[in-house]
Amino acid sequence: MNSLEINDIKNIIIKLKTIMEENKDYLCELDAALGDGDLGLTVSKGFREIAANIDELAVKDIGNVLKRSGFILADKVPSTMGTLLASGFMQAGKLLEGKESLTSNEAATLFEGMILGISKRGKAAIGDKTIIDSLHPAHKALEVAADQELSLKEAFKGAYEQARLGAEHTKEMQSKFGRASKYLERSIGHQDPGATVGALIVKGFHLYINEGNK
Repeated sequence: MNSLEINDIKNIIIKLKTIMEENKDYLCELDAALGDGDLGLTVSKGFREIAANIDELAVKDIGNVLKRSGFILADKVPSTMGTLLASGFMQAGKLLEGKESLTSNEAATLFEGMILGISKRGKAAIGDKTIIDSLHPAHKALEVAADQELSLKEAFKGAYEQARLGAEHTKEMQSKFGRASKYLERSIGHQDPGATVGALIVKGFHLYINEGNK
C-alpha cells in the first residue's frame, strides 16, 4: 500500500468506530478517575455517527471527507472532546482539501492538521496532559518516516508505537485542563483519557494499513 485512497479513509473511519466501541468502558474508566466518566460514550457515539453517514461523504475529496466528519462530530457530540476532535478533523480537512489520495508525507499533514485544530480550540500544548501528548509524537514519527521514504505500513507502525508511549507518559504529568486540573498533583499517576483517544485514533490507521479492513 503506497497511498491511502478515498475508500481507505472511509474504511479507517469504520475501523475507528469499532475501536472506540471496543474501548468504551476502558475510556470511561480512565475518565472516571479525573473527569465525568463518560468519555467512552462520547467518542464511541461520535465515530458511530460518522460511520452511519459514511456514504453521504464526498466521493473523491479526502479533505472534504475529513471536514464533513468534523461537522458531524460537532453536531452529534457537542462535548469538550467532541468539539476538540471536530476542530481537529476540520483543520486536517482544510490542509488536505482537493486530495484524492494520501502518501506518507500527506498522512503526516493529516495529523499536523488535527493537532493544529485541537490546539487552537483547546489552547493545550505538549506536556499539558491532553490528547496532544499522543498525537504529537505520532505526527513526528510520520514526518521522520516520510523523510526516510518508508512505506505507509512502516510509518504507521512507528506512529502508533509513539502515540501509545505518549499516552502512557501522561501518567507522569499533572493535568492542567478541565475537571482533571482540580486534582492538581493527585492527577499524577493517572493516564490521560484524551491522550488515550489520540493513541486509539492512530491505532485505527495502523491496524487498517497493516492488517487490512478486518
